[in-house]
Amino acid sequence: MDRTDFGRIVAFTDGVMAVAITLLVLNLEVPDVRADDLDDALRELDGSFLAYVLTFALVGRFWVIHHNLFETLERFDGQLMVLNLVFLMLIALMPFGMDLVDTYPDTSIAIATFAAILSLTSLTHWTMTTHALRSDFVDTQRVRDTRRFGSIVTLGVPAVFLASVPVAFVSPVAAELMWAATIVARGPLRRLVTRLSG
Repeated sequence: MDRTDFGRIVAFTDGVMAVAITLLVLNLEVPDVRADDLDDALRELDGSFLAYVLTFALVGRFWVIHHNLFETLERFDGQLMVLNLVFLMLIALMPFGMDLVDTYPDTSIAIATFAAILSLTSLTHWTMTTHALRSDFVDTQRVRDTRRFGSIVTLGVPAVFLASVPVAFVSPVAAELMWAATIVARGPLRRLVTRLSG
């Protein structure tokens, strides 16, 4: 594999993710109020800060698992590049999804739309991983490390995001808690997969 081409793919991916994360903060505007009213105005931004932190954590998590996959690859093909572009397209939608949730925090369709973006992003990354494994793109010494991220068990993460779509129409807060759970539960899930594959 041409390491220059591989390096360009990784650099482009990192660049898109960095821009997406940077755009998240643009939703936080400094209140235009008198100094005496600043404390109240900042309290009103609680929801915006929470949306920012949650989305930052989700995008950061996607960056980590993408990095873990690509550091095990020895080569790639056109299909993997297309899947990577789809993944990045969805990552670039994250700021829009966060802004939607922040602007309409109690609106089910806003929560469901962001949940759909999260589900598709997670599923696309899982598809990239399984394609890389089936195509023998992974370093033979790293196959075991990569296989746990392409296993049926790890389909649980996109499944949780997908399940949060209908949940959003019942309770938007419950759907958001499901998203947060994927960040917290990923460590125990990875240990479970390691035990099952060991």
